[in-house]
Amino acid sequence: MRKGFAALLVMCLTATLVAACLQPAPTPAPATAAAPTSAPKDAPTAVRTAAQTPVPSQKAASPSPKAEATSAGRPYFQGKTLEFLVSDSAGGGTDTMARIVAPFFTKYVPGNPQIILRNQPGASGVVGNNSFYTKARADGTNIAVYGSSIISMQLRNPELVQYDVTKYRHIGYIQRSANVMMIRKGQKARLTDPRAEPLVVGTKEGEEAWNALLIWGKEQLGWNVRWILGFAGTAEMELALRRGESDIFITSNAYAVNNMIQSGVAEPFLTMGTRQGDKFARRPDFPDVPTFDEILGSKAPTGVSKQAYMAWIGSLLVDKGVVAPPKTPDNVVEILRDAFVKAAADPVFDEKVKKLVSEVYSAGTGKEGDAQVKELIETPPAAMDYAVQLQKKFGIKQ
Repeated sequence: MRKGFAALLVMCLTATLVAACLQPAPTPAPATAAAPTSAPKDAPTAVRTAAQTPVPSQKAASPSPKAEATSAGRPYFQGKTLEFLVSDSAGGGTDTMARIVAPFFTKYVPGNPQIILRNQPGASGVVGNNSFYTKARADGTNIAVYGSSIISMQLRNPELVQYDVTKYRHIGYIQRSANVMMIRKGQKARLTDPRAEPLVVGTKEGEEAWNALLIWGKEQLGWNVRWILGFAGTAEMELALRRGESDIFITSNAYAVNNMIQSGVAEPFLTMGTRQGDKFARRPDFPDVPTFDEILGSKAPTGVSKQAYMAWIGSLLVDKGVVAPPKTPDNVVEILRDAFVKAAADPVFDEKVKKLVSEVYSAGTGKEGDAQVKELIETPPAAMDYAVQLQKKFGIKQ
């Protein structure tokens, strides 16, 4: 009897436990703020977050155009690589300036990105800039360093150009001292002797801004010069003069000028000069070299001819531009501009430019570059037509 009762008790307890296990779990109380397990579909990407969302701070958050970090607090450029495109061959003035500037972006851009520098020369900078304008990433990781010739090309050869320099986001620019024109030692008399063999001018496409000095010299003063086109860049043109394959070479690089003088290869005979209002002053580091204005004297161009001349040489006032592609977000551009300003103020940067390029130079902000380029591109069409006709007249352009 007792055994039967015990068995019955065990069976009841077992049934109770099974029933309890089969009951649904109780529903928890609702949370006050449930966190999403994943970002919504329209959440900003990493690029957009860095470019358009202000960095949170200990103080009350407020929109800032200088957002330097992602929403996670990490600098936007950390772990990224900046690719610098140089639209000139290695060893030229644009290339030299790019190699001076680029490392300072690693130093001053928050996140210390790595740097890659790539040369893409051709057609006075058109090849590289066409590629950059149409293919570069507008996220701040693609930067171009251009020479003044791309402005000239946009003005006078729009059929070749796919870029619009006025739409670039200028980060900054560096204006070297005015160009100094060198002539091979002992050959200066040929410049004004129409019976002599013409002096050979080596050039890339004839579109370089400095060519205006020779073109207007030939037009206004009858200079005895002719052009050979097709050089890859400045380094090749300098080598041609040293070999006696050309007779005229021009550069802003004081080191190159002094080297040619000291080696007896060439002598300076004019400079464009530094613009001061409507006049041009001599370079302070070459005070004995006359300006082109001084040489022209009473034969200086007027009217449409002067407009064309000023438009052509005007690109030298920008000289070397450092730019991001169109549509690069404002916040990202501001980060890069701030880094450029800090770089230009760095004593090591100053030392390098003075040692490798020129004792006298100036660095301008991106906004100044935007304004100067826009002014040049808006040159009256009649003036640009005049410049093209001079090119055709002297066989530089077909």
